Amino acid sequence: MANILQVPSYLSLTTALAFYEITTQVQQSFFESVCLKRSIRYEAAGVVFNYFKLSNARYFDFIKKDGVFIATPEKAFLDCVYLFSFGKYKPDFRSMDLTKLNIARLKKIMRGYPAKTVRIAEKLCRI
Repeated sequence: MANILQVPSYLSLTTALAFYEITTQVQQSFFESVCLKRSIRYEAAGVVFNYFKLSNARYFDFIKKDGVFIATPEKAFLDCVYLFSFGKYKPDFRSMDLTKLNIARLKKIMRGYPAKTVRIAEKLCRI
């Protein structure tokens, strides 16, 4: 449903991190995605869908799993850090087990991100 309400979009942020068991934060009836069109919130049948707009340059590194587009673990984390670095998202980094991330992959996809985002990600992952 999340991929249908806003096209194109992919699940990311804490929603994806919970799916990959990287965070202990479990969201019930609440889904977060990133998209290209606009940041917006939808509510349908008691379920909330939040979308955060990213630029075309930041819209990558997601897969289709069981018919749903979802960020890779490293990209979901980086989406959190990127939006956090601009004050647009407030993740609970303390609830995340960042040892589950592939650091080599994270370093690769961080290329081209603003220095502030990279510094925060490196500090959190101790790289």
